[in-house]
Amino acid sequence: MNMRATFVTAEDVGDRRNADRFVLGGSSDSTASAVAAVGISLGSEANWRVDLLPVVGHSCFQDVRRVGELIYIGYGEQVAVFSPRTGDLASHSLDGYFGRLFTSSDTESLELGSSVLVASATELLRFDGTGQLLWRKSGLGVDGVIVQRIQDGQIFGNAEWDPPGGWEPFRLLLDSGEACRS
Repeated sequence: MNMRATFVTAEDVGDRRNADRFVLGGSSDSTASAVAAVGISLGSEANWRVDLLPVVGHSCFQDVRRVGELIYIGYGEQVAVFSPRTGDLASHSLDGYFGRLFTSSDTESLELGSSVLVASATELLRFDGTGQLLWRKSGLGVDGVIVQRIQDGQIFGNAEWDPPGGWEPFRLLLDSGEACRS
């Protein structure tokens, strides 16, 4: 399946009027203006559009990824998982701003498989290959969480505790999100 997902500009949303519309941060009949939108295409046809309403919050970071048959959208203070096959859109509030999505290609580790890690300002979340939230580890930092690598069932990363530049390392168990004991 040649599916693509990208953030689209306000001008491009008009080109996607015939696409099935989903709304993050409100109901599909909401009249609120979207602050951003994600267009999802199958082949050359614009099939779906996810509008992000102001209630999702604001962040300097945004990301959209296709992982298997799922689309992950990180924006504002939310991460959403959209299934074009079923039309399900699941949203998860984050503790602070959205930071980044990490897949097995980002970490260069097959251990992550088809699951996805989501970093926010203070926490790390892991979703399985079906888009279900497996665990959430809060309190890793105060202004940013970064995954460096995954090795031997452990996540190695850094979290900022004293901005700017006060980064501290962390290690978590990949299966549970629990802190590793040295």
